[in-house]
Amino acid sequence: MAKSNVLIRSKLKKARELQQSGQLHEAKEVYLKLYSSNKNQLEIGLELAVIYRKLGEFKQTENISKKIVDSNPKFAAAHHIYGSALQCLGHMSAAIEEYKIAIKLDPQYINAHYFLGNIYQLTNQYELAVSCFEKAVELSPNFFEALNNLAAVLIELRNPFKAKKYIDRALKLQPNANQLLCNLADFYLMGSGDLDKPLFYAKKAYNNDPNFIDAIKLLGRIYYQTPDYDKALEYYQKAYDICKDNEISGNIAQILERRGEFDAANKLITPLIQSGERSFAIILTYSALSRKFNNQQKAIEIIESTMKETTFDKPSLLNLHSELGKQYDTLKDYDNAFLNYQKANQLERELNQEMEILTEIIDLNNTNKEDIAKWPTDYPEKFWKNLPISDNESSRPIFVIGMFRSGTTLCEQILSSHPDVIGAGELQDINFLSKSIGGGKSHDQSPASLINVTKKKLNDAANSYLKTLSSHSTDSKNIVDKMPANFFHVGLISRMFPNAHIVHMIRDPRDVCLSMYFQRFGPQMTWSTDQAELADYHLAYQQVMQYWSEVLDIKILDVVYEDLMTDQETMTRKLLDFCDLEWNETCLNFHKNKRDVNTPSYDQVRKPLYTKSVARWKNYEAHIKPLLTKLETSSPKFLRN
Repeated sequence: MAKSNVLIRSKLKKARELQQSGQLHEAKEVYLKLYSSNKNQLEIGLELAVIYRKLGEFKQTENISKKIVDSNPKFAAAHHIYGSALQCLGHMSAAIEEYKIAIKLDPQYINAHYFLGNIYQLTNQYELAVSCFEKAVELSPNFFEALNNLAAVLIELRNPFKAKKYIDRALKLQPNANQLLCNLADFYLMGSGDLDKPLFYAKKAYNNDPNFIDAIKLLGRIYYQTPDYDKALEYYQKAYDICKDNEISGNIAQILERRGEFDAANKLITPLIQSGERSFAIILTYSALSRKFNNQQKAIEIIESTMKETTFDKPSLLNLHSELGKQYDTLKDYDNAFLNYQKANQLERELNQEMEILTEIIDLNNTNKEDIAKWPTDYPEKFWKNLPISDNESSRPIFVIGMFRSGTTLCEQILSSHPDVIGAGELQDINFLSKSIGGGKSHDQSPASLINVTKKKLNDAANSYLKTLSSHSTDSKNIVDKMPANFFHVGLISRMFPNAHIVHMIRDPRDVCLSMYFQRFGPQMTWSTDQAELADYHLAYQQVMQYWSEVLDIKILDVVYEDLMTDQETMTRKLLDFCDLEWNETCLNFHKNKRDVNTPSYDQVRKPLYTKSVARWKNYEAHIKPLLTKLETSSPKFLRN
């Protein structure tokens, strides 16, 4: 008998060594022979079941583990392995029950907690996943996979502080693990609009393994946000070649829709919808396309039914409500439109308040009207005349400023249709340079940040900014920076580039604020989710622009959105003349410009001018009383109709 046990242990040792060295088929043969003659050795049966699972033979795993569970229902490991087989076979609810039984039989069973966390993560039950992974790392503090997955789930829940804590712990264990590097990229994508860090970590994972699909998809997502749609498509196509996944098809269709390639996008999306695919990205893209193919009602039905049947995370849910608002608005059902926009704003406000402290660029949430009101007294015209000015005489930058949703994207599209101009989008550089010159005070937008500025600092800042412009084009005469919030930094711009062109877009504040309330701007602009705060921000912006007109000698062209709508050619000629550009007819056909646009106006700038957005606020007058009441004190310069 003893000799038999020695032989079993010897063969079992060999099987385990084969398994550890990755020789799974060879290990399986040894386990099969052992188990066939030792059916009472349940551990051998379970180890064989695990081998089958690793080989993808899930039905075999299910058969063996189920027999062991039936013969010994109090065997925790058997329930765990049986649960994993059910999970692999797609029987999620049954798998969850088996994991729970395993944990009830053995509360210290680390892998059962971990596997249960995984299944909750896969089914978007993130809060439940967190509790499971937390228990796993409590039982095994250096359990790398549990730490990594816990961080990923916390990122999904937009809980940056806890996520970072577990990321840091995981980094100490395996700093170059590809999935962890992707989690780091996702973590930094939660913050500001700066994509350098996410891109760095995603590329690091990709360079480690060019076939690591999570890194490839992540690079597609980052380049989509840049926006560099050519590169985004390149990575998504590479991901699709590796894994023909519906989600990736949806990502590709989303880019095609953004580019105005509606037929191609629809060709990808429609079969997925018809097959019953209801993932967030796919139904959102389908809904956007429905406005081109006149099937909005069906899109609404799909979104609403999916929201009832599926558990979405908060970011997805708020975007779905926002999309429903857009659909109902298109159908002129303004009550339902506002109801959905309101729900989206409530969700975004909750989410942003969780996120705000993560980002270094929170200044847009810290507008102080009382402080701005003191600027004319504390920093009068004399203050600016006494400040140094850089030696830089470049007139290459064209700054398009104003409130968000005031027509800055449209203005950039018109200018970039000129053969001598390209659009660089919304650059963060001026904001970063302001912070740098002001001594690192993240939220100081006041002229006080320039009190100790030197000519050298201004020269260095101007050269740094021009270097950024050159990264977009080395030969274009002019480059447009359409960061709207640069209106806070007109004083700095006037000292960096005394010959710069500054175009100020003006639009009726009621339409601007309503349009902003209907869009998603992220944690830097939480005020855009509340009517009263929106009005306060607009009034502060009006104060700032009035101040610049009183104290600076730099030229600023006011372009009124409503005038552009009614007299396109006259206003376009005025715009080009101000920017020292020769007249070019292509600027009237800006909607034919194929450049990539990744702002909320991406669809509007692909159409000829239309006036339906003028006085749009009247459709929602009954719902926006707090906004309208506050905006009654607006300057007559801004109220248009």
